[in-house]
Amino acid sequence: MGEYILGTDAEELKRLRLQQRVWGGVTSAFLDRVAPLAGAPGGGLSGGRALDVGCGPGLLLEELRGRVGEGGEVVGLDESAGYVAAARELAAERGLEGVRVEHATLDEFDLGEARYDLILLRWVIAFLPDPARHVARLARALRPGGVLAVQDYNHEGVSVFPESAGFRAVIDATRRLYATRGGDPWIAGALPRLYADAGLELVDLTPNAKAGGPGTGVFAWADAFFTFHAGRMAAAGVLDEADRDRFHAEWDALRADPCGVFFSPLVVDVAGRRPA
Repeated sequence: MGEYILGTDAEELKRLRLQQRVWGGVTSAFLDRVAPLAGAPGGGLSGGRALDVGCGPGLLLEELRGRVGEGGEVVGLDESAGYVAAARELAAERGLEGVRVEHATLDEFDLGEARYDLILLRWVIAFLPDPARHVARLARALRPGGVLAVQDYNHEGVSVFPESAGFRAVIDATRRLYATRGGDPWIAGALPRLYADAGLELVDLTPNAKAGGPGTGVFAWADAFFTFHAGRMAAAGVLDEADRDRFHAEWDALRADPCGVFFSPLVVDVAGRRPA
């Protein structure tokens, strides 16, 4: 199993927990819309089976467990041994019965046929090469009426004001970093066609964006990502050291500017339903 392109160290784990605090409400709203469409017996997710692909440290397992209810099952899947351990510990601490966490890549994992009522991928598929193949496999793993729910990027709109050449360089480097593993930070725009090719009916396509200045959650989210991963980008050869240093200097100035603003990239909800 390969190392995550963004790593799995303590700093990245801390960032993921912050990310959940900032974006968790957007995910919950997405699930509010699509869970009633899923094909568990009696309609909706109650009593059904959900799969969280790339579950990380288990930040969505409790919410999914609540949605499948009594008699339902939630499976978390992650390729990081550290994240799997953290997710299993969280499930045990919170007494989440009917939750299991598997350690495997998506390719290694036996998805089976017609097994799940909901499959969720949040900030996962943009990192994967050959997304068409993955969508086709995931579609076959849905029960009739089941929903494939993806939250991921159309990586446009991300910007800061006052404008910063160093920040633009880091954004370009972020996109190149995805590409080093065959990923696509604009994957959300391609998903409707991939869903159609896999026999799924598009039932949700909703863009989300956040903006804020120093002291806001979304600014803290950007701060945690870019200030930490700029060094990883330079080490990977996708960001010049001079641009990295310029970014840090200009970001420090932005952090100190009470009128500074960060705009997130588009985080897009894309859901497809297998015909019942």
